[in-house]
Amino acid sequence: LTEPSGAIGALQRILANDVACKNVSADFALPPDQRRLFPGIESNVVPESADATADEKIRAAIVHLHQHILGRFDNADDPEVDQTYRLFAGIVADAKSRGRFEQVESYFCKSSGQEGPRDPDPHYTLRAWRAVVTYLLRQPDFLYE
Repeated sequence: LTEPSGAIGALQRILANDVACKNVSADFALPPDQRRLFPGIESNVVPESADATADEKIRAAIVHLHQHILGRFDNADDPEVDQTYRLFAGIVADAKSRGRFEQVESYFCKSSGQEGPRDPDPHYTLRAWRAVVTYLLRQPDFLYE
C-alpha cells in the first residue's frame, strides 16, 4: 500500500489534526520534566531570534519529535530535520509578516480542554508546533510502519 484512498486520506488528515490539537498545548502546559513531546523547549523560542541558541533548541525539539513520533534517530543536520525546521520557521515567519494575528491559541486546542481562557500564543509557536506534529503524524513512517 503506497497511497491511501480518498476516504482514508481524509480520516488520516482529520485524526492527525485532532491529535495535534489535543496534545501540543496540553504538553506545553506541563512542567518540562513531565512533557512527552516538548521536554527541552519553551513556546517562546522562535527561529532566527536574538537568542543564539534558539535554532539549536528548535532543531533538538524536532529531533526529539522525529524519534518520539516516527521512531527515527535523525541528527540535527539531517535533511528531514531541515524540512521540518523550514515548516516550523516558515509558519512563524508568515504569521510575523502579517503583523497582526490572534495572540491566543484556537478555542478548540486549549491545553485544558475545559471552559476557560485560551492559551497565550504571542509568537504563533504553539500553532506552528501543532502544524509540525500534524505533518509528522501524516508521514508514511508513522502511518504504515
